[in-house]
Amino acid sequence: MTIKLSDLGGGGGGTALGAIERLYNGFPDDYERDGQKFLRSGFAITSGWDTSLDAFIVPAGVWTAVTSGFGSAFIGSIATDNAGVWVAVGDSGTMTRSTNNGASWSAVTSGFGSTRIKSIATDNAGVWVAVGDSGTMTRSTNNGASWSAVTSGFGSTTINSIATDQAGVWVAVGRDGVMARSTNNGASWTAVTSGFGSTFISSIATDEAGVWVAVGNSGTMTRSTDDGASWTAVTSGFGSTFIGSIATDEAGVWVAVGSSGTMTRSTNNGASWSAVTSGFGSTIINSIATDEAGVWVAVGNSGTMTRSTDDGASWTAVTSGFGSTIINSIATDEAGVWVAVGSSGTMTRSIRSFGIDTGNNVDYVRYL
Repeated sequence: MTIKLSDLGGGGGGTALGAIERLYNGFPDDYERDGQKFLRSGFAITSGWDTSLDAFIVPAGVWTAVTSGFGSAFIGSIATDNAGVWVAVGDSGTMTRSTNNGASWSAVTSGFGSTRIKSIATDNAGVWVAVGDSGTMTRSTNNGASWSAVTSGFGSTTINSIATDQAGVWVAVGRDGVMARSTNNGASWTAVTSGFGSTFISSIATDEAGVWVAVGNSGTMTRSTDDGASWTAVTSGFGSTFIGSIATDEAGVWVAVGSSGTMTRSTNNGASWSAVTSGFGSTIINSIATDEAGVWVAVGNSGTMTRSTDDGASWTAVTSGFGSTIINSIATDEAGVWVAVGSSGTMTRSIRSFGIDTGNNVDYVRYL
């Protein structure tokens, strides 16, 4: 398939990055020209027009600032439907939404008033649920464009995290060991015995095939193998250290992160856990995400970010673009776009590498 720079609204070294990016987001995974295949892959090189390659290069793994729409407000969580729509939430009921894969953001009325929103998730089919302080929960059935209040079953208890198996089952967790479950895509909720007693539950995730893991204070971890209906204790490897976030590649690998740079990993679908060197030292790790294809990114205090390309086994430092600002949450569309959010309305974004091949006097888009 031939893509000319003229199709992007420009040509040569002056081609606008924004125009390239818009077209790139619609490309298939690969294409063939003159018998040579060009495949998507991460390939980092200096940004800008490279005269030796005669190509415009957008480097992979580079994080650039994005205007979040939060001003200086704290951004606590972010999620995407993996099809271009993203929603970010935070303090004072603030919510912004992007429909161009995180490039730009607009304010949305969240239904929280001035109440803090702590977490958000989607079934990737138009339904989203947001949760936060005072047991507040709102739900969208039009891909995050508008929101309505839902009775969460938490009373006035803060809800810290929410997840879904993308097949109608959702689980929300919060303070005092409270957990509620929905089997009708977030429309109604019933209490579940979490196995935490009165211990604070911070985060929850699922492999979307019946296994769920919840984590929280004092290294507490519980696991469900019946789609969140019942829960049993698991030895997390954290001792008494706080566990703040958990994620899975939905193929048996899970990673949990928390205070003091602690990270543990499971390769048997959350049944047992082993310590991993996170690269954070003693810095708090706040969030973790994976593209479900071997790449993971962890974020935390002091703008710290580390990345793994071997399914969470080893980690290296990444320049996050946050400076020393706290990074609270990270998400990916599992196709090369990542967005990180944090304090003071800070948001950065990373996209997969690609370039413009202008060899033989013909302008082509070429994956690197």
